Amino acid sequence: MSQASDLRRLIATELAEVHTCLPGKIVSFDGHAAVVAPALSKALSSGEALAAPSIVSVPVHFPRGMAGQATISVPLAAGDDVTLHFSERALENWLSGTDGEPGDPRMFDLSDAFATPVCRPGVQKVDTENLVVQFGSASITISPAGDITITASGAASISAPAGLTIDADVLLRGKLDATGDVTADGVSLIEHITTGVTPGTGTSGKPQK
Repeated sequence: MSQASDLRRLIATELAEVHTCLPGKIVSFDGHAAVVAPALSKALSSGEALAAPSIVSVPVHFPRGMAGQATISVPLAAGDDVTLHFSERALENWLSGTDGEPGDPRMFDLSDAFATPVCRPGVQKVDTENLVVQFGSASITISPAGDITITASGAASISAPAGLTIDADVLLRGKLDATGDVTADGVSLIEHITTGVTPGTGTSGKPQK
């Protein structure tokens, strides 16, 4: 056998232990890290398939900024599809909060993975024209023209201690319940007094400032 053949076999053997990217499935997720099972088995030279072991303490990629003050996250359930990316250095020290030398010389190892939630092709179809944030039957849709549609399958609430300003005409279909005063163009519904009204069966005029 030639040296070239031996070299190719050696390279193939070494590359078989180098992990770069694989699809996986969530086993569990506690909000800090996930347990993930690689979705593809490893083909052995004997022709048999060897299922990859589950990987523990897997960080999940979510958009994050401002030292954690700004975050976009999604809940993950067992069976959710993810993409596994394997680090070129050992992650133990990084996972414990140390940004320094790795504690082990291994590279591209199965145990050093990051997980990114994905939509699996053929399983879930996404909107190809609009930006959509969806959870169950509730959604926020933003069109390229700037139109925004909020669909709530249950109650919707806004908590704004400093106040809520709406610079637009508002069309309300249904009743409006207010626990405090309502002011329209400076006229209070609670505090206003209608004058010039004679008791009887007549009706009063509009509230006056």
